[in-house]
Amino acid sequence: MFNALCKPTAIRSAQPARAAILHSGKPNQQAWSRQYSQKKNIPDPSKLGQSKGGKQKGKGYIFGFHPIAILGSLTVIGCGFTMIGSPYLEWNKKQKEKREQQEKNTAKEAFSKEDIEKFPFGEKTVVFVLGGPGSGKGTNSAKLVEDFGFVHLSAGDLLRAEQKREVSQYGELISHHIREGIIVPPEITIGLLRNAMMEHPEANRFLIDGFPRSLAQAKAFKDTVCNAKQVLYFECPEAVMLERLLDRGKTSGRTDDNIESIKKRFRTYVNDSKPVIDDFAKQGKVITVSCKGSVDDVYKTTKQQMAKFLKGSETEKKA
Repeated sequence: MFNALCKPTAIRSAQPARAAILHSGKPNQQAWSRQYSQKKNIPDPSKLGQSKGGKQKGKGYIFGFHPIAILGSLTVIGCGFTMIGSPYLEWNKKQKEKREQQEKNTAKEAFSKEDIEKFPFGEKTVVFVLGGPGSGKGTNSAKLVEDFGFVHLSAGDLLRAEQKREVSQYGELISHHIREGIIVPPEITIGLLRNAMMEHPEANRFLIDGFPRSLAQAKAFKDTVCNAKQVLYFECPEAVMLERLLDRGKTSGRTDDNIESIKKRFRTYVNDSKPVIDDFAKQGKVITVSCKGSVDDVYKTTKQQMAKFLKGSETEKKA
């Protein structure tokens, strides 16, 4: 008796399991599991799925979870989807409607072949405004609009607007050409200018600023739209233009108002745009204005030269 009491607890607790083995002649897995669980302080595998009273709780459960708990979880997931998924679906629906409306507006704005053929382009007075980047084309054009009733069309502004239009098929191409300072294909620019002119059927005078930038563009415009009556050329030193562009780049937000793009634009102007001016000069169709003076002095000269040209142009029409 004394020896039995002195035995370690683990040995005493193992006696029933040994007795079960000796009695049956083979290991009793359930007995060993209970003994092992008691020693390791882990749940008895034979009692998993039972309540404290020993009753089996597997009946009516789904994978060991109470149906009410599963229902609650599904309710929480459903509420989460409603809170997160529904706003996204609504936003997606609005975006789709917006795209469809833009496509409808684009279709409405497009002119048919018959509309283009009927438009009296030849009766319009078109003046190309040329000069290097930053020479003052836009500034002086805005003032000419006020004094002489021109419609001012900036090729660069039209291209940038087309680039930002979500349904445009030319957006990426235009963006690449502007960023690299190279000339956009003539059919794109001319198409935008032609449509812009047709949006002002009542106007008779058009200033087209920053176009044509190559002889190919000039020829294509003449063949598909009309022949320009005159070229207004702003002659400006490259150093002055560079200073103006860098200063403008601080607030303009334009992707091409940086030193790398500016240098590329200067090269394009010298190689491609300057020959256009020389070609029109041979035809006697160029008004040259120096940009070395103040802004007011430059425009004073511009205004005088433009008034002289328009007077002569009106005289020719009457004759």
